[in-house]
Amino acid sequence: MALKAGAKSQNLRPLPDAATDVEWLELVAGEMYPWQRTEAEILTAEKRPRVAYVQVARKNGKTRLAALVALAEACRKERRHVYAVSDSERNLNSTFTRELRDIIGASEYLRDSIHIFKSHFEVPETGSFIEMRPNNFRASQGINPHLVIFDEVHLQKGPETWAGMQMAGAARSDALLLGITTPGYDLGGLAHDLYEMARAGDPSLYARIFEADPAADLDDREAWRRANPCFDRPGFVEALEFDRGFLPEHEFRRFRLGQWTATDQAWLPYGAWAACGAPGASVPPPGTRIWLGFDGSYSGDSTALVGVTDEMHVFVVGCWENPGRAGWRVPRGQVLEKVAEAFATWQVVEMLCDPPYWESQIAEWAAAWPDRVSTFPTYSRARMAPACTAFYAAVMEGALSHDGDPRLARHVSNAVVKSSPLGDYITKADKDSPAKIDLAVAAVIAHHVAATTRRRPRAKVFVV
Repeated sequence: MALKAGAKSQNLRPLPDAATDVEWLELVAGEMYPWQRTEAEILTAEKRPRVAYVQVARKNGKTRLAALVALAEACRKERRHVYAVSDSERNLNSTFTRELRDIIGASEYLRDSIHIFKSHFEVPETGSFIEMRPNNFRASQGINPHLVIFDEVHLQKGPETWAGMQMAGAARSDALLLGITTPGYDLGGLAHDLYEMARAGDPSLYARIFEADPAADLDDREAWRRANPCFDRPGFVEALEFDRGFLPEHEFRRFRLGQWTATDQAWLPYGAWAACGAPGASVPPPGTRIWLGFDGSYSGDSTALVGVTDEMHVFVVGCWENPGRAGWRVPRGQVLEKVAEAFATWQVVEMLCDPPYWESQIAEWAAAWPDRVSTFPTYSRARMAPACTAFYAAVMEGALSHDGDPRLARHVSNAVVKSSPLGDYITKADKDSPAKIDLAVAAVIAHHVAATTRRRPRAKVFVV
């Protein structure tokens, strides 16, 4: 139900006016990129498409475009119902909502004209609202939207919510269902279906797609330009060059070249791990400065302890795997002994530990070795995705070596890569897969702490 239009408080600032929605947006939110301006003119027009799909590579301002379209709808028209849906409520609140908050907070014209709540925004002067909706079919029932925005359509698990929102707005003569996304890898998913509709020229869908030619060389700068409408922005090319050197190829293609990839499974190319092997350089001598990564389990998975030296040499300290015996449990006493032995043998700078199932032991280690034991929740995409990307880059550049341990090689080859809004991360093929990856996970977090600690600048010494 829409709000009643009109001023609700003397403290509210009247919204400014402008000849067009695009002019109004640039007045209240600043100049848009040319491609954003073009799309905003189409998506806010009096006669606009009913269904629209916009696909563009990362860091080109797609979420900002979606937020601007939502603001124009809510602030320029009376009693408008605007909804935003993503792959999950959590992701939506961390991207689309944050963009809205940033635009409103930075605008002298909007910050005193719009009420901001946890999951919705109200515009008292127009009686309109922008509300976040969970990603399920039930969320599309009982509503009558003028505008629905789907952020990151490629992460939608199925078409049900999209179809529900499309039906919900059927009674509105000017309703718009807008999907905006980077490409994905699920060729049977909703976003790829929309992409194929766009390529086929389906008249029921308005689409704008920025992508590089799949046949173009990865280093082709003209291909980069075609995929990135903000290519000429200062610093943009340098950022692309950096990502080209450090992102896995499939991730660079999707996120930076706007290309769909056939799978999310390939983490390391065939032979890349073996090429980093250093025969004869297995376990470093006592007293060597090292970092440790620990990934523990209770019974089903393995428990792994991996070390990394200053020279980025990766070696297995310990691994406890289920031999296939029913009722087997991780021998915690052996694990505790091995950790104590590692601290006694080498100069352990820091050990990162994945906390599930081992919280009490990690607390004991932190007490025994203060300031040298920390937790690293591998389920946190915000932490694990960058760590996996850095490990991948080190392997591809030959910037690390390893001891050739066949167990570590097996776990690395078992790891598959999944996509998230924060980047790619490794996981098992499925939660019940017998193919273990614990040594690979421990290696990733050990490499992460070694790489980040080595880069920390030393404090300057001042003599008074």
